[in-house]
Amino acid sequence: MSRPQRPTPVRTALVFGGSEGIGLAIAERLVAGGARVVVLSRSEDKLATALARLGPGADARSVDVTDPAAVAAVVDALVAEVGVPDLVVTTAGYARPGYLDELPADDITGMVATNLLGTVHVCRAVVPHLRAAGGGTIVTTSSMAGLAGVFGYTVYSATKFGVIGFSEALRREVRPYGVTVKVLCPPNTLTPGFAEENRHKPAEVLAAEESVATLTPEAVADALLRALRRRRGFLVVPGRDSRLAAVAIRYLPVVVDRALRRPGPAT
Repeated sequence: MSRPQRPTPVRTALVFGGSEGIGLAIAERLVAGGARVVVLSRSEDKLATALARLGPGADARSVDVTDPAAVAAVVDALVAEVGVPDLVVTTAGYARPGYLDELPADDITGMVATNLLGTVHVCRAVVPHLRAAGGGTIVTTSSMAGLAGVFGYTVYSATKFGVIGFSEALRREVRPYGVTVKVLCPPNTLTPGFAEENRHKPAEVLAAEESVATLTPEAVADALLRALRRRRGFLVVPGRDSRLAAVAIRYLPVVVDRALRRPGPAT
């Protein structure tokens, strides 16, 4: 009986959305493991701060994932400069909570453009390079709100459900070429983006989240790296409570529906 093949260490990685939060925590762990990491983000100021924190072994590029031509150009340039990456992680995205009829129109289109289409643009840019190289790993980022629709997060949930569906189809498309696809589904995580979310959450949403576990970006990054070492598996759900919730979503949907539905008006 042959032994399972040991995972190949990550030598080169691109981390989109790597200037803060979960992306930055992932980049930190990869740099600490000896990888050459390029973090990509729209904000040059945030990238400069991230590079100071990451130290040697890291580089940065400014790019907007909602611009497919810009994403393709920066990926092609990086492949020419540092080679085909072993790992591509895209964590770029944001949430603007609020009830559907109250959501700003710009945020509706913005979440779709960043969370879903941004993921598509990154994958379209990197897949030809990974396919030609005969392998590599892509990690997209969904959410627990991509496993079960959460009231107050209608559009955000839609984009994150979309990321899972897209990634599942992509996984089947690129598997014959040795390319692996995984989806990271974090729960509430203490990032700058989460702090901004809390400024906009309706009172009912805040009350519903009082019993929900909140993780650190570092805990999410550690869960992802463990999953990468295991190789097997598609969904990466960090945190014990979140994994139990994922099981309930699959096998006890009626119970989950009662837990997640918006409370009725007071009588």
